[in-house]
Amino acid sequence: MTQHNTPSKGHVIIAGAGMGGLCLALALLQKGFDVDVYEQSPELREVGAGLWISANGSRVMEKLGLKKELQAINLDPEDRVIRFWKTGEEYSVYNRDAKDSKVDHTLIQVLRAELQRILYEAVLKLKPGAVHFGVRSVGAETVEGRARLLLDDGQAIEGDAVVGCDGAHSRVRQSIFGESPARYTGANAWRGLAPMSKLKPQHRRALASTWVGPTAHVTCYPVQRNGEQFVSFSAQVDSEVWQAESWSERGELSDALKDFEGWNQDILDLFINSENLFRWGLFVRDPLANWSRARVTLVGDACHSMTPYLGMGVNMTFEDAYVLARCLEAQPADIEAALRRYEVARVARANRTKANSMDMLKVFHDPALEQIETARQYIEKNWSPAVVRERYDWLLAYDATTVEI
Repeated sequence: MTQHNTPSKGHVIIAGAGMGGLCLALALLQKGFDVDVYEQSPELREVGAGLWISANGSRVMEKLGLKKELQAINLDPEDRVIRFWKTGEEYSVYNRDAKDSKVDHTLIQVLRAELQRILYEAVLKLKPGAVHFGVRSVGAETVEGRARLLLDDGQAIEGDAVVGCDGAHSRVRQSIFGESPARYTGANAWRGLAPMSKLKPQHRRALASTWVGPTAHVTCYPVQRNGEQFVSFSAQVDSEVWQAESWSERGELSDALKDFEGWNQDILDLFINSENLFRWGLFVRDPLANWSRARVTLVGDACHSMTPYLGMGVNMTFEDAYVLARCLEAQPADIEAALRRYEVARVARANRTKANSMDMLKVFHDPALEQIETARQYIEKNWSPAVVRERYDWLLAYDATTVEI
């Protein structure tokens, strides 16, 4: 299955039509490359999960010309708050309008499926047949100066470069670097999407809220789909029991209510009224020192899957994709040099973010959060606006569209 008619800037093959694959495809098409994306699912799948896009991610979306489309699916929070697990007592930590902060802390809150849709539609406007569904890749290789995406039917798709945007279980990564064992973090995750119409009025406040407790925490915020509003929530709870490392494992309501026994009723109502409940184990892999081999490289979760505790997963993926596109544009005649340049620009930042995100687990879960008397002091120490700025400013100030490569 060899591809022909390669334009002067080259032909890039992408495995995976998630956030990274579509973002990269759009950036490359805009820069004059030919692109084909191969996705194992038969179609774009509705995933009922919310995403925070912070300033570093939204800069990429704006550079891609999607600012208007992004705002159309956004529900802008008025405040970001930390809340006590039992009473809901809240503490504002939002630095969006802070006069002593030079970094943009604005949050954009969207449904993953809606974000994927606008990226997909933008790709198709530039190349209608760019995304190929129902194609399962099993690895990649470089043979005689050409990159090849290997398929499960024994065929191969050839191009100037192959990019694995195929997630935490990346077959492209496995094929070039071998197995990367996943280690359980000691936490299970829950997520769901509760229609606003089924919830109490207090849920309709435009807040990005993180409820913190001694052994669990819950982040929730409003999102919209076709004009209907929901509360998206993601919850992590300490657990010795391992669950599957999958975003699509169904969870039982009775188990969720047991995990959050004693929590404020507003949190329990999210679980009770969710359209679906999903439960999975949070796993981490050792950071990679390199992401590329010859004409094959990786983007996003394929090379630095991380815990959700900084809300940086999709933002790091957007950064990767745009920096890679810039590196390929800078050296289209020397793909391997472009991929080395990409690694130099991205590996250290992504791995630092991955480590800092994991470190946040012990901040979110602490015995001091058991009682409100000790929780107040703990929250003020760990989530004061000044501490939040210190935690996030270096992340949010990064601009993938202009950073030195």
